[in-house]
Amino acid sequence: MRGKLITLIVLLLLVATFVSAATDVELIPVKNEINLKEVGSYTLKLTNSGEVTKTYKIFSLESGWLIDPLPEDRTFSLKPNQARTTTITVKPSVDFKPGIYAPSLIIDEYQGDKYLSYNRNLKIYLSPDGPVDYLPSIKVDLDMPDKIYPSDPVPITLQLENKNPLDLTNLKIRVQSEMNDFQKEMLIDLPPLERKTTKFTIIPNPHQQPKDYTIFIIFERHGEQVKVIPKKVEILPQYPDYIYTQTEEILAWKYFYTVRTTNPGNVKKAQDVKIPTNFWKSLFVQGVDDVKVIDGQRYLTWERSLSPGEEHFIHYAINYRLGLYLLLAILFFTVFYYVVRSPVTVIKKAVAKHTADHETLSEIKVTLEVRNTTKHPVKGVEIIDLVPAIANVQKSLELGTLRPKEIRNTKQGTKVIWALAEIDGQEHRIITYKIKAKLNILGTFSLPRANLEFIKGKGKKKGKAYSNVFKLSVK
Repeated sequence: MRGKLITLIVLLLLVATFVSAATDVELIPVKNEINLKEVGSYTLKLTNSGEVTKTYKIFSLESGWLIDPLPEDRTFSLKPNQARTTTITVKPSVDFKPGIYAPSLIIDEYQGDKYLSYNRNLKIYLSPDGPVDYLPSIKVDLDMPDKIYPSDPVPITLQLENKNPLDLTNLKIRVQSEMNDFQKEMLIDLPPLERKTTKFTIIPNPHQQPKDYTIFIIFERHGEQVKVIPKKVEILPQYPDYIYTQTEEILAWKYFYTVRTTNPGNVKKAQDVKIPTNFWKSLFVQGVDDVKVIDGQRYLTWERSLSPGEEHFIHYAINYRLGLYLLLAILFFTVFYYVVRSPVTVIKKAVAKHTADHETLSEIKVTLEVRNTTKHPVKGVEIIDLVPAIANVQKSLELGTLRPKEIRNTKQGTKVIWALAEIDGQEHRIITYKIKAKLNILGTFSLPRANLEFIKGKGKKKGKAYSNVFKLSVK
């Protein structure tokens, strides 16, 4: 145990001695990209950071390489804190293939009977003397979305690294796929052993069929493929609203419209074509499937099924001629009505009075309202009312405001006739009389129309007017 402890203390003292006697070695490349015929160089700086003078020997045992310092710097001594800088030349002595090499440089340090060695690698990029006939080596990291909406631009980022000392000038990058519009070509320069990031955007066909596709990123040099990167993507379905454009043509109060409808999505679907309108236009529209009110807005609608990118033309018209014709018809019938209508109107009413036991009718009071609807007097008015044979006219002083001119029995019943020499403009006359049923009446008892005759204009031509039929229900 004691012997092991002594050995450990000795080793620690040796390490402390070497640490205290350390030398700072700094190796700086000056020219480390060469071909087989060129000489590379490095700058070597040694600093004695110890407390005693040290001797240094610089050499290389690397096979196939001639590595030497300047002749006067192959062996030299440095005092404490003293530094020395020298040039190390590097030249291949055999026909190495182009690539990256790291031959070693040895620096031996002597301090009395103590010895320490430093080993440093010289990184050399060896390029060919002329053009090479083999494919370059390129590392590619591809960044692009896996799921794509065809209406959106697709960003693509390529992080490239030239793993070969070849100078890749005019390197063609080509994007290829079975989607016709998903194509791209560009040229870039990729210097030897360098990295570069390339970004670009591709805009796909907005009507591209939704499914899985494989995209290929192809690298070409001098017409030959260098590298191919496959990428699987999914085109997602889109269901946007139809797009409308409308043209108008006017011809004599009739508006002709053509609606160009397009499905901007990539899936076939059925959808309502909706053209906003208002209530009055919707009354005169022709050629629509339906008129709907959606969220308070009125629309002319047609249901259509369109494939992706398909166009469809809809024709409809707003025919104000119909409104004009209707207005003219209303005016015509209004004028016609006022021309042919009777200036005198007759309205018949009746009130039934039952017996005390409410089983039979006691009597019926009939009222005739005669009105002159014009501002001019009407002359020679004669009113004739027919009482059915089932009832008798009661002759009394209570026959009404106007006594009848004549009461005549006929086969159809009893005619009661009143005569008025004249009815003034806007005058309203009421005539009343009473009748009594001969038999018990059950069900409905109808009083026929009353007739009114008058003299029209200045001549003796007679005009006529008729009252309504009045029905009494007897329970």
